[in-house]
Amino acid sequence: MADNETGEIINEDQINEEDRTPGEVMNIDAMKEALEKKEAECREFQDKYVRTLAEMENFRKRMNREMNDSVKFANEKILGDLLPVIDNMERAITHSKDKKEFDSLIDGLELTMKEFMGVFEKHGVQFIESVGQLFDPARHHAVSMVESDTCDDNVIVEEFRKGYILNDRVLRHSLVSVAKNKQGE
Repeated sequence: MADNETGEIINEDQINEEDRTPGEVMNIDAMKEALEKKEAECREFQDKYVRTLAEMENFRKRMNREMNDSVKFANEKILGDLLPVIDNMERAITHSKDKKEFDSLIDGLELTMKEFMGVFEKHGVQFIESVGQLFDPARHHAVSMVESDTCDDNVIVEEFRKGYILNDRVLRHSLVSVAKNKQGE
């Protein structure tokens, strides 16, 4: 669009090429060329935008898939480490059935227990020391109190079930019996 001498706005199609000055023709051609360049640049940016969106969507899907696989197979390492323990348990049972030797079964169970504890230790699991220790409600669960004249108050005198810690977090509390000093009454 352009202004004529009277100030009216006229459409470019209404102006003939020969009515234009050479400067106006070159100016319009330059503007058309600049417009085409900007349209090409716009298409390029739009293409990059669409590709980036597609890449982000693919990345999101891949991350979700990897996270699901991570959760799904989180226990794979520890379970693989426990398989030899199960194998040894099966061998001990088979051997003791065949020979009717229960002493060898007990020996096999003790070795298997050591192997279990080795796997636990390898994966950061430790048992909670209880007997002779002061009662700690964060690690122990008291199921009874026993009067004692040899132990101080709140000292654990018996453990009914072992407790375990996984990397400084209680996995299972120890079930214990706690001393109550007779002399303290």
